[in-house]
Amino acid sequence: MNRALRTLIDSSSMGKETTRARCLVASLLLLSSCAPAWAQGKAQVDEAGLQFWTKFRTAVAKSDKEAVASMTRLPFLLANRQLAKAAFIQKFEVIFDSRVKRCFATAKLIKEGDGFEVFCGKQIFLFEKASGAYRFTEIGADD
Repeated sequence: MNRALRTLIDSSSMGKETTRARCLVASLLLLSSCAPAWAQGKAQVDEAGLQFWTKFRTAVAKSDKEAVASMTRLPFLLANRQLAKAAFIQKFEVIFDSRVKRCFATAKLIKEGDGFEVFCGKQIFLFEKASGAYRFTEIGADD
C-alpha cells in the first residue's frame, strides 16, 4: 500500500467517524484506479459486428427468411442435421420463435474470439467473422 493511502487510513489520532470516512475514500480511490484496467480488458464487438447484428436482428424481427439465410453459414447444423438454404428457411420459425425474437430485441453482444455470442434463455447464438464477413454459424446450449 502506498504511503498516501497509509496516511489516509491511519487511525491513531482520529475518531471512529473520521476513520470510517477516510477508509471509504481510500477504498473508492483504489477501486477507481482499477477501473481503467478492467475496462481495457473487456473486449468490444467491432463496428462491422455491430452493423451485422443490426441487419441480422432486423431481418429476424421482420421474418425476412431470405435475408437471414444470406447472413448464415450454410449448411447450418440443427439437431444433428445439415440444413441447406431451403431447409433452413423451412425451419426459420422453429429457430427464431417469438421468444428468440423478443430476446434479440434487447440482447447484449458478448465478444468471443473473432465473433460474438447472444444469450437467449438456454440457447447461445454464435456469430463468427470469416474472410472479413460475419455469419450466423451455430446455436449452442447455455449449460
